[in-house]
Amino acid sequence: MNLSVDKKQLAKHLAYVGGVVESKTTMAVLGHVLFEAKEGKVFLSSTDLESSLYTSFPANITEGGAACLPGKKLMEVVEKMPDGDIQVDLKNEQAEFGYKKGKIKIKTLPAEDFPLIPKPEDFHFRAIKSETLEGLIKKTAYCIGADDLRKNLTGIFFDLSEVGKIRVVATDGHRLGLTENEIDNNILETFTLPRRAAVEIRKFIKDSEIVQIGVGKNHFICENGQTHILTRLVDVNFPDYKQVLPGDYKNSLRVNRKDFVDSLQRAQLVLQDKNKGAKLFLGENQIEIRTASEDGEAVEFVETSKTSENIEVGFNVKYLIDALSSFDAEEVFFSAGDEISPACIFLQEENRFKQLSVVMPMRV
Repeated sequence: MNLSVDKKQLAKHLAYVGGVVESKTTMAVLGHVLFEAKEGKVFLSSTDLESSLYTSFPANITEGGAACLPGKKLMEVVEKMPDGDIQVDLKNEQAEFGYKKGKIKIKTLPAEDFPLIPKPEDFHFRAIKSETLEGLIKKTAYCIGADDLRKNLTGIFFDLSEVGKIRVVATDGHRLGLTENEIDNNILETFTLPRRAAVEIRKFIKDSEIVQIGVGKNHFICENGQTHILTRLVDVNFPDYKQVLPGDYKNSLRVNRKDFVDSLQRAQLVLQDKNKGAKLFLGENQIEIRTASEDGEAVEFVETSKTSENIEVGFNVKYLIDALSSFDAEEVFFSAGDEISPACIFLQEENRFKQLSVVMPMRV
């Protein structure tokens, strides 16, 4: 293998496949990227056996070939190289990367060691705007559960059970994020996309205006013609999220989102554990935020659109910050009831499901 490639292009596409490179694994090859040169392009592939990524881009190829290169090391090396062309030469189980100020050699593994990436053919494809898909994931991914013992909470649930609509939900049992949008959808189905795939998709879909997403019996694929991700779906049923949606949105107060986030972040500074709680006091045209620990105390005030009945309730500060940060609007509605009722944050009173965040209370 002998070729010349632009450093920025190589670094960009390595970032796409690098997210599923396993740094700690009993299979050494899973820590590697399959690097192939053929047909005037460089092809990069990575897999953790659950999710697989592959991407390609043009290069000046003198001689084709393929090898497995250690993924994290390769990304570090390319990132530190100066801009410009990189000469890649594979020989004697080493890949040599030459650039205008020097060269680096990296030991390789045979291309034959790389696992075969399955390519299921039972997909039902639909087109979706990249901006729409990115927004759906951004507005919910912060709620994905991290407890592998509750596998049904470790992904984002895509609800396409209504024609022309897509609703996306994530929850970890303590908070929930929901958003919906219009989509040209005639295939009615639901599925749960695992956390890693949701994170990796956002890295490459911005390269094109439209992407294709396909769902098969056990797999999901998203591709823009240049980069693809194929992943197994979460194979346990997502909980019935509709049962936990509030039936009543009491004391809906309009607040400046940034002011609310800034106040919560300052109040959080005195907490020794970022997951500790704050007391919120809803009252006359304001929300009072109080935090305390052995390190100190903080009091913050956030103006609201109207007066609420007097309410005192505790919430995990980080959860509120995460929820508010998932919105883009200047102002949002904040609703809270008694000490056992969740807080709700939403954009529109007439259509709360456009984007909705639900945060359960906690004792403080």
